[in-house]
Amino acid sequence: MTSHADFRLEACYHPNEATDKPGQVVLTLINTGPVAMSDFTLTWSALTRLRPEGTVTGGTFLRRVGNVHEVAHPGGDLAPGAAWTITVSGLSHVPRHRLDGPKSAFVTARGGRILAVDVGDMMPVGGPGSGGLKHLPEGRATLPLAVIPWPADMAATEFGPGAVITPGPEATTDDRTAMARIAALAHRLFPAAQKPFLLSTDANAATVSFAPMDGQAGAYRLSFSGREIALAHADEAGRDYGLITLAQMAHAALADPAQFRFPVAGHIADAPRFGWRGMHLDVSRHFRSTAEILRLLDIMAWQKLNMFHWHLTDDEGWRLEIAALPELTTYGATRGPGALLPGQGGFIDRVYAGHYSQKEAAAIIAHAADLHIDVMPEIDIPGHSDATLSALPYLRDPGENGNSYHSIQGYGNNALNPALPRTYEFLGTVLDEITALFPGDYIHIGGDEVASTAWLASPAAQSLMAEKGFAGTFELQAHFLCQVRDLIAARGKKMAGWDEISYGGGVSGALVNTWQTRELTKKLIGEGYEVVACPGQAYYLDMVQGDAWMEPGTSWAGVVTPETTYSYEAGAGLTATEAGRLKGIQGCIWSEHLIDRARFNHMVFPRLSAIAESAWSIAGQKDWQRFAALSRLMPEL
Repeated sequence: MTSHADFRLEACYHPNEATDKPGQVVLTLINTGPVAMSDFTLTWSALTRLRPEGTVTGGTFLRRVGNVHEVAHPGGDLAPGAAWTITVSGLSHVPRHRLDGPKSAFVTARGGRILAVDVGDMMPVGGPGSGGLKHLPEGRATLPLAVIPWPADMAATEFGPGAVITPGPEATTDDRTAMARIAALAHRLFPAAQKPFLLSTDANAATVSFAPMDGQAGAYRLSFSGREIALAHADEAGRDYGLITLAQMAHAALADPAQFRFPVAGHIADAPRFGWRGMHLDVSRHFRSTAEILRLLDIMAWQKLNMFHWHLTDDEGWRLEIAALPELTTYGATRGPGALLPGQGGFIDRVYAGHYSQKEAAAIIAHAADLHIDVMPEIDIPGHSDATLSALPYLRDPGENGNSYHSIQGYGNNALNPALPRTYEFLGTVLDEITALFPGDYIHIGGDEVASTAWLASPAAQSLMAEKGFAGTFELQAHFLCQVRDLIAARGKKMAGWDEISYGGGVSGALVNTWQTRELTKKLIGEGYEVVACPGQAYYLDMVQGDAWMEPGTSWAGVVTPETTYSYEAGAGLTATEAGRLKGIQGCIWSEHLIDRARFNHMVFPRLSAIAESAWSIAGQKDWQRFAALSRLMPEL
């Protein structure tokens, strides 16, 4: 590829004025290079996809795989400065924001040479129009203290200047180690800031003493008397959470003494609202380095989140080394020109690759454990398995047509086949290595977005369905997932999945993440499931944060402002018995749009902090204006 863009691709959305159905996208490719081009194709990636029955005019449509479309130039030369126009009709949905259009593109010239394309934001006819962008009010701090999540009982009555804190003379080696651990956490997150803890003696410092207490897991109590602080804790996590609260208050008071102070009288009594306080990250669509994962874990720990849901596989890539199946990362972790998998999302004009070795994963798991964070791996099955099936084609039914069904994202035949014995052999091999690597209780198996017509053209699946008397795809899926549950249980773990695992009769004993609607939390609790609530309408951090066309993100779940995320209450409307089956809440970071750190930070923060406070603090202690003021002090990636 050249060092500059040879072409510019611009897109304009023309709505269907007669109905609310999708209109057309008009693509314009401008030759910005010095020579005329002929005999070439344009490939682009866009979440606004062409439906199978859709049409393309202005060129010859060649293929679509997932979000990637390829169209051949109709012939003749495209001179320097000239433009080629393509009209795409029959879209998957109505685009509502700029990132619904092409995200990345390239031209394939004669001989297979790849030429770079600069891609502009898609605009609607008439320009972007009006609408609100992401907004966070200035807010107001109700006390001169900065703590997120806000404690259950805050009764500080007097305040002094910022303080460096040292361990008292009775502190044990474990106490000092805990202080060193939280001091290191604060330094990693704020390397240029003054350190809040000092482990050696200092006459000008505040001292903290430690003592055990009864209470629920993670509970702690801080008592302030001048320069003396007493920290009582129910367990090791509670001690660390108390120290994090001290570190947050000290950091704010030292960094912004005009607004924030440090308590010198009063107390803080605190305990987590939910035992499951989670954050999910999709690394299949866009890979995150080990260093980025470690920093995200630090950010989570700073705000007392305790579950990292690691989405390691999807159609777009398999990201974890499985030693017995090297093809999964040799082929399934690489996409782009010349690779087995076509490019998706951003950067489709180059080879895009990345996976975690088991050694790297073990280091991430150990780092998380040091911060009281469990790591739950997700291997997404039976759907979302295009990368798996491309790398291991022997897992397909040879009697099934390769495009007999398509997922909602447009992948053909992307679900593992429940009727093939080798499917279970494959899963056994993968689960053996995953359960040995991850010490937590749960293995997440996805279970979402299987096409309703999956396996209906598979002779093997049809034979099994006839034998078992299954009426359709989802009864076969439930049969499959029950067997997977048993494979996981045989290895000493429990199964978790998205809410579609309840389809077709469901899977007893599984934990469910409810994502499609808010109402599913109550519904699936009523069906006997333990639930972690993560509805897209509140807790999906890839959703747009304003209704303006220029606001980045997707919008299938509507506009999810920071205030929407903060104010949502997953337990609203539940009886006391039902509330006992709400295990917790979780944010979800899906990566289709998060192709760089700036966009990641814009989308994820402060909504990650909003989820952290909702997961920890009781509803009556939440205050949106206070949160808006304090969330600015929280670290970003």
